[in-house]
Amino acid sequence: MAWEQVKVKAEKDTVMGMMQGDQLDMPNVLIGKSVKVNGKDISIKSHMIDERDDMLKITLAMASPTKEKSDDKPTQGTD
Repeated sequence: MAWEQVKVKAEKDTVMGMMQGDQLDMPNVLIGKSVKVNGKDISIKSHMIDERDDMLKITLAMASPTKEKSDDKPTQGTD
């Protein structure tokens, strides 16, 4: 999966960021419990500041990309 440029709204600031899967890199601005990425509100799972270039490294709480559904059957037998 390639990195894509996205528009991020966090609290009072709107900045450009780079996103790959559930990883979002963006300039260090004030964030809350969620951010808007290209107009879609997504919760933040965790974040850290990369002090070398003052960037936020955010892991987003996103649904599984494989969209798997449970069939309520165990994966291993219990003989």
